[in-house]
Amino acid sequence: MERYHFSLKKIDISKIEPNPNNPRGPLIRDNDDQFNYLKRSIKEFGLIVPLVVQELKGAKKEYRLVDGERRYLALKELGIKDTPAHVILDEIDKDEVKNIMFHIHTNRVQWGAYQQCKALEPLYKKLRVDFKEDEKEIAKELLKFTGANKRTINDRLNFLRWPENIKEMIYNKKPDLYWTIVEIEEGIIKPAEKNFPEYFKKVPKDEVREYLLKKYLEGTVHAAIEARKVKFIVKTTKEDKEQHEYALNILKKLVHEVNYTFEDAQEEFLAKFPEADKMVKTSYKKFRNQLLKVIKILKDYDISLVFRTVTDREKEEFREILLDLEQVFEDFKRDSQDLF
Repeated sequence: MERYHFSLKKIDISKIEPNPNNPRGPLIRDNDDQFNYLKRSIKEFGLIVPLVVQELKGAKKEYRLVDGERRYLALKELGIKDTPAHVILDEIDKDEVKNIMFHIHTNRVQWGAYQQCKALEPLYKKLRVDFKEDEKEIAKELLKFTGANKRTINDRLNFLRWPENIKEMIYNKKPDLYWTIVEIEEGIIKPAEKNFPEYFKKVPKDEVREYLLKKYLEGTVHAAIEARKVKFIVKTTKEDKEQHEYALNILKKLVHEVNYTFEDAQEEFLAKFPEADKMVKTSYKKFRNQLLKVIKILKDYDISLVFRTVTDREKEEFREILLDLEQVFEDFKRDSQDLF
């Protein structure tokens, strides 16, 4: 499909017609035991994988589906009015459309997070220009365009900010490092940039990113969540001058010494400032008890009684909380697998 030209747009679902040549046949909805799961996923996380459509001329509908009929039907059942879609710009006959559909349906696998990022690349680059690198505005536009939740978009942006050569390496050779990059960006780069702006005036962010990733590439560090061990260090503010200066020196060592691990940095900082231990120390027993308490609270409440008098605004607010809770749970499962 690389020889075709596409434009990523947001289009009205009512202007799309299903494709009569869909290889799954007209009973795609009735024979799909995963359809409800797909609807739930779209409702909670939005549609990050766009449809593929062909533009029609002189027809009742403006577009015809080429790929994404399950997503199209799910969107319609959810009452969603518009959707992101890759519009084929080239004029192609119906036989060529069949070839494209065959290619997609025989070669496609479920898109993971890094593949979603690859699909979002053109839009992300355009938004960077349109909004002059304003990350908040870019995030808002991606939220509107995909319908995804804030947490998901934040994760994707944490990856998309990285230099092209690294992203290409992830896309083509090392997809398992996607979450490593997200952890480095969220846990180190963002707080460090905020608290040590003078350092980033001398050392480019992309250089810092590459050096930190090198620890994983060379086997110095293995688990993605290891990066969290220094988050409390790079969050040190200028209010405490001594800790701030020491934290800056540790950041420099992390960047310039590939064999200096995140655990080394944590131990060195705590040896100098043992009082900071309370920021990182959580016993398993305490953590377990907190989780059990949350589970008990959720079990004890009758949700039908809770919602007897709530407003529409409060219902929407609660929906956002549920989405965030589910994403937290997914992250927790991923992190647990990383540890064990």
